[in-house]
Amino acid sequence: MIHFLTERNNPQAKDSIIGSRILIGFISKKLLDPLGKVDLGDLGGAISLAMNSHGSTPVRWETRYPFFANSTSTLPSHSTHQSNDNYKPPEQPQTTSEMGKNGKFGKNYGKVVGKPGDGRPEWKGPAYVKKNAPSKSKAITTIDEEDEYEPNVPIKIQQLLLDIFRGSLHTVLVSDQLQPILQEIKTALFERQFVRAFAKKEHLEAYAARWSPSRSLCYQSILIDIEEHLNEMASLEADVKPRTASTQCLNAISFGGGAAEVMAFGGYARSLRDAAVAENSSNGEPLSGSSISSVPGINLLLVDSAAWEEVVKKLHTGLTEPPPLSKYASAAAKAANKSLINAESLNPQFHVTDVLSMSLDQVQELVGDTPKFLSLLFTLNELYTESISKTTAFLLNLTMAAQKGSLLLVVDSPGSYSMTKVGTEEKKYPMKFLLDHTLLETQKVKEDGDDRRRESPPDWVKLESSDARWFRLPAELRYPIPLENMRYQLHLYQRV
Repeated sequence: MIHFLTERNNPQAKDSIIGSRILIGFISKKLLDPLGKVDLGDLGGAISLAMNSHGSTPVRWETRYPFFANSTSTLPSHSTHQSNDNYKPPEQPQTTSEMGKNGKFGKNYGKVVGKPGDGRPEWKGPAYVKKNAPSKSKAITTIDEEDEYEPNVPIKIQQLLLDIFRGSLHTVLVSDQLQPILQEIKTALFERQFVRAFAKKEHLEAYAARWSPSRSLCYQSILIDIEEHLNEMASLEADVKPRTASTQCLNAISFGGGAAEVMAFGGYARSLRDAAVAENSSNGEPLSGSSISSVPGINLLLVDSAAWEEVVKKLHTGLTEPPPLSKYASAAAKAANKSLINAESLNPQFHVTDVLSMSLDQVQELVGDTPKFLSLLFTLNELYTESISKTTAFLLNLTMAAQKGSLLLVVDSPGSYSMTKVGTEEKKYPMKFLLDHTLLETQKVKEDGDDRRRESPPDWVKLESSDARWFRLPAELRYPIPLENMRYQLHLYQRV
């Protein structure tokens, strides 16, 4: 009873008694197990006893030496540090329990916070920023915003296109000068010298042999993807300008087009023919001559400042004529040897001009008075790089010249590869932003008899858009030199 009253009425005596018990237990443990580990909690209690036994203000040892509080760490029992009996701990501020929550301690040092059992109190003052508790490890889910497309073209057709490239440009592919010429082209393109890159005939042939094959396969896949829109446009053209024959015709204009475009449209023409064959087969009817003539033909106008005409003619010949066979070929091989498409399936024409220098009248003359399929395939960003104002003027002229129902397909490098500097401040804008701003921006115009300016609807509507896509070549394809996969952005508009 006396012992209880002593602890209750004298907190200092209470701490001393508790500390004595801890110290006795600590010493007993060391005597019984001299090779054991020292528990830091017991050691802290002994320190608290020694600290409060000289009549000073009681201070909890956890506050003065927080490292030892509730610690589960251990130290070797035989310490190599020398003790200092004359060491006196520095005076510490009073605890929050003595000064109150809003007392001088809280104002000067902040509030002591910490999770029970962590052994490491933290200071929560005016500049305190709460830290989120570490979360348990989770499986990371990666969200890929890019579209992954498997080629929608039979590998056999893709290989036939590559074979036409190889046969038409065989002398270029086996030439010792191919690599030096390719290096000259890459240097000119890196320096944005497009005229120098495509000024020579050998440069055009080398470019067509090296980079056009993969692009043509990619473009062919895109054309098949948007076939529904192309068929609708061809139907509109037939309604606007009826023909004597029942066949529809796709009229296309490719600005900046060359070798890759003519091969892509050739492959697309073959896909239309194969679709007609499959449809007739499903109906139990053989593909007759009239059925072949009903397959839509393609009139393709290539417009570029480089003289691609000779290269295009070589490739078109490879598309429309059977490949050469060995004189030792069997009769069966000769009978099966046919061209990829008929000569009537694709009619390419070429127009050499700088599109940025074309006037509205010149653009209207090219486009004509019927809906057209217009394309800028890896061309628009180069035009923006040369001149934003001239490129914007060209797009506006194209808008005024295009008939209702016309389609505009833009394919180019994605993301940061299509950033363009604007003005003296070196600002950069994505190609997509500049394109949408020109084609989809609404304008306020005055109508006859109305003084107020009213907002007019945009001239184009966007049918499809993708900021990043991958076209991956099947591993089964064979070509004399390596070809790369392609990453691109795609935007399809329709004139309204």
